[in-house]
Amino acid sequence: MLGEDQKDIEISISEIYDRLQHVPMPMPKKEKKPEEFKELHDEVNENRVRKACTEVSGDIDYKRLLVFKTHPVAAALKAFRNDSVIYVDTPLMRAAILSKIQEENEKLLIEKPRGGFDSDKPVKKVVLKIPEIICVADHPKAEEFSKKYNVSKSMAGFMVLKDDVKKSIVIIGKDDAALLSVGRMAERGSLPYLILGFPAGINTQITSKDYLTEIPELPLITMSQTKGGVEAAAACLVELMKIYEEGL
Repeated sequence: MLGEDQKDIEISISEIYDRLQHVPMPMPKKEKKPEEFKELHDEVNENRVRKACTEVSGDIDYKRLLVFKTHPVAAALKAFRNDSVIYVDTPLMRAAILSKIQEENEKLLIEKPRGGFDSDKPVKKVVLKIPEIICVADHPKAEEFSKKYNVSKSMAGFMVLKDDVKKSIVIIGKDDAALLSVGRMAERGSLPYLILGFPAGINTQITSKDYLTEIPELPLITMSQTKGGVEAAAACLVELMKIYEEGL
């Protein structure tokens, strides 16, 4: 025989059980696992760019200090397919690019197989085409804006051409203020296909490069720390051009 206390316990348990049949039990909250993001890198082509910049600088640190963000090689190839304009910060940057293109064409290192039934014939030499390169500092309104806002002519030129920067390649080898300006324009919707940011220095140069790495969806190749310069930027672009031509 059950005592009164035991009966009360059984009744209580039965009542609780009956209630549980009619009232849905709250599901335990599952802890959300952080999503795993895996950014795909074209390591072969990125290593080619690293090698080109290292060779032109003679500094092995370039290989580890180059930063590739948001599939920049693919972005460059898309820009070349669309015959995009290349905007640079200074006449020196433009001259360095043209000089590097001429140097590579003189070497005749780029070869393109004909394939198919012609595969047994000698390969066809492919030279790099000279793209449209515009120095923003040379824009007629750049000097006016430079004086009005007390900024560099390169930064002023990008301010004037902010709507044209979209769907272009931007290369900055010296002017860190211009690089920062382009980054701010990108945040506000003037997003280029690709930015090559290579100003060298120990002060705002580092800040401007770090700033661009924080902008989402911005394809970028830059140098961490203090290194960079127009020659490295030119070598980077020309190697990307070679990759594109070899793939045609």
